[in-house]
Amino acid sequence: MRKWIVTFFLLAASMAWAQDDSELRQIYMQAEEEYTIGHFDASIRLLNENIAGFDGALKTSAYRLLSLCYLGKDHVQDAEKYASLLLKEDPYYSTSIHDPLRFADMIERLKRGEETTITTASQQAESIEEAPVPVTLITEEMIKAIGARTLKDVLLAYVPGITSVESSNEVNVAMHGVYSGGQEKILIMLNGQRMNARVTNKAAPDYSISLEKVKQIEVLRGPASSLYGNVALMAVVNLITKDGSEINGVEASVGFGNFKQKKGSILFGTRFINMDFMAWGTIYASDGQKRFVAAEKSVGPNPHDGYAWTEAYNRLPSYDFGFNFKWWKLSLSFNQRYGKKVPVYADVYTSMGSLYDYNKYRVIDGEGPGHGMSFTHAGLLYSDKFNNCSFNIEAYFDLNKSNLYSIIGDEVEGNATDGSVYYSALQIMKWSEFSIGGTATLNYSYPQIGHLGKGNILAGLQMEYMRLYGTEGLLGSDYTNITTYWPTDAFRLGGESTYSPFIQLKHYFNEKLILNSGVRYDIKRRVNKKMKSSISPRVSFIYLPNKKINLKLNYGRSFVDAPYFYRYNQSPSYQGPEDMEPEYMEAIQVSFNYQPIPGLSYNGVLFYNNLEGLIYRDNAAKSDEPHYINGGKLKVFGIENVLEYQRPRFRANFNMTYQSALSGENYNLSGHQIYNVPNWFMNATLSGNLVHKTDHKFWLYANGRLIGKQLSPIDNIQIGGNTVVDMNYQLPIVFTMNLGARYYFHNVELELTTYNLFDKTYYQGGSTLVPYIQQGFSILGTVRYILKKKK
Repeated sequence: MRKWIVTFFLLAASMAWAQDDSELRQIYMQAEEEYTIGHFDASIRLLNENIAGFDGALKTSAYRLLSLCYLGKDHVQDAEKYASLLLKEDPYYSTSIHDPLRFADMIERLKRGEETTITTASQQAESIEEAPVPVTLITEEMIKAIGARTLKDVLLAYVPGITSVESSNEVNVAMHGVYSGGQEKILIMLNGQRMNARVTNKAAPDYSISLEKVKQIEVLRGPASSLYGNVALMAVVNLITKDGSEINGVEASVGFGNFKQKKGSILFGTRFINMDFMAWGTIYASDGQKRFVAAEKSVGPNPHDGYAWTEAYNRLPSYDFGFNFKWWKLSLSFNQRYGKKVPVYADVYTSMGSLYDYNKYRVIDGEGPGHGMSFTHAGLLYSDKFNNCSFNIEAYFDLNKSNLYSIIGDEVEGNATDGSVYYSALQIMKWSEFSIGGTATLNYSYPQIGHLGKGNILAGLQMEYMRLYGTEGLLGSDYTNITTYWPTDAFRLGGESTYSPFIQLKHYFNEKLILNSGVRYDIKRRVNKKMKSSISPRVSFIYLPNKKINLKLNYGRSFVDAPYFYRYNQSPSYQGPEDMEPEYMEAIQVSFNYQPIPGLSYNGVLFYNNLEGLIYRDNAAKSDEPHYINGGKLKVFGIENVLEYQRPRFRANFNMTYQSALSGENYNLSGHQIYNVPNWFMNATLSGNLVHKTDHKFWLYANGRLIGKQLSPIDNIQIGGNTVVDMNYQLPIVFTMNLGARYYFHNVELELTTYNLFDKTYYQGGSTLVPYIQQGFSILGTVRYILKKKK
């Protein structure tokens, strides 16, 4: 009987809640109708009388409508008041093309001011001025202003300190000259969830990470392990997705370009009462540009005529799809993505730079040569508030699969007993991993303590278990013949557990001086039962003398743990010792921000990085000795400069970086220059709306990049049959430009973008033995259709 009584009361309560919610929704819709017909006062009265009952997305909509009503009455101060409340409810709110220009301008201006706009730096909403480290905030409009195709395009254009480096078969970047065989020094996240693999620590900023779904990107330029632990060595890149309410319908696009480029995208979003749903799906494929290389200029032990493959993504196309669902205090997310770039040259270390015939190689499980990486993520988050406290509890599951299909070369002498030659030698390594974990955080805001000030304390605990559960190693010849060549697994199977408590204090001594400090302690139990730990402290002082000037002094220590890939690899080519240590960096940064007039801002950063324990390849190691070991050191000093000007119809961004290696050991550098990284480089982006009418908009945009000279030495490589040892090979200064146009008409958007407009032939080195030729002129056209639901 008691069970039925409880059930009755629960049912009655849920019916009452649904009835109240429905009534509030009806009131809001009535207020919106009053606004539509110009009855601003009636709309304001309805909203103000019921604002206390509104919650979640409905409250955000109410603040927006109140702001619009006061704008309609020309009460700008009241309009800004409710726009500010809107941004506090939703720090990532973005306007749509249907919003009045005055409202859009006001929202953007408030975002550039002191409103809370980022969460990555301190795991709480705060302004960029209060962030403890230098931050680059990249909006959706900024992404469109360069015609960005990939996350790499965005990072190179807007983030000072980041340069392109070439990997044998993956998209890669360097931050302050620090890089490795893949992108494993920068933590990349989606809505605060890690996207880097666990076995390799890699996350390639390629077509597997869709930009269509992104509202903004927050980039922490500096050490961030005090909050995020492993991989947050040089920087953190957090992609924030759009809400369903911002899409409010369907957005679909298709694109085509030269080199058989094909892409498609679809976004769907909706909001009802306190539910918000957004789903996305993108796909991209390209044959890339085949660049002919004559035998006398080819590289490797058997030079021959052939082709280099640039920006090719085919056989299995790159894709990214997923959804976010929010209901009251719960958030559910799911994402699956895949990417594989075709290697420019043969990619095994002993043959890097050799030409090969991609189309002749056997397709295995739908894949050709390259490093195919598939990632699946699911997460559940619960957030709540009580009194002066807020807390988050989240759980997640990640499944990552890799297929490293490597080319040794088209004509390579093998070890056959009859002394014959293996043609088209190749090797394949496959592995699968899963991770399960959770994070709990509690944020307590304490009130004013006499003259000592006020602030908040954030404490948290992250626990994670990772397991490598399947591997396979294959060797092949004659383009199609495949044999199992490892009698055992390619890697040692097993699992590793990590426990990471962390705490952060943000204290306001007064309105002008802020202390932001924190520490995290990561403890890992490795497969061999041994424990490894890392402590990551951070302390920042922020001085805000007025609304125009901002000064920051920051010290931090970060780390990236030695990848499982090296510690337990059974192949002599990649093997490292089981007790390989993490890589560490200590950094000091001094930051200065100045906003002389609305819309114009300058940011300058002086940085000093001291890295120790860097993993490097020991080419002198014997076949039975580890080839990858700790021992690399690097000290780098530099200055970053960013100048921005943003108005509703015009945007300009200029950034320039100068960096110099002070010293190094077992790291690729000569004097004060790091191999394949320029000492200076700069980027400029301009975009303007030439036509702004109700039904028409026409944007033009341009992005130019100037790269200084680079040392890209060629060491013990045969070119045209002759061995070349030239440690002073230098790549010249390079200037490239992208140019594009975007036209809006009602619900249709047309876009045409050209890349490397002047068809500049240039090279880029990296974790390879020779610099790789880059893609020439490329063009991509896109048609997008936007269908908004009526509110």
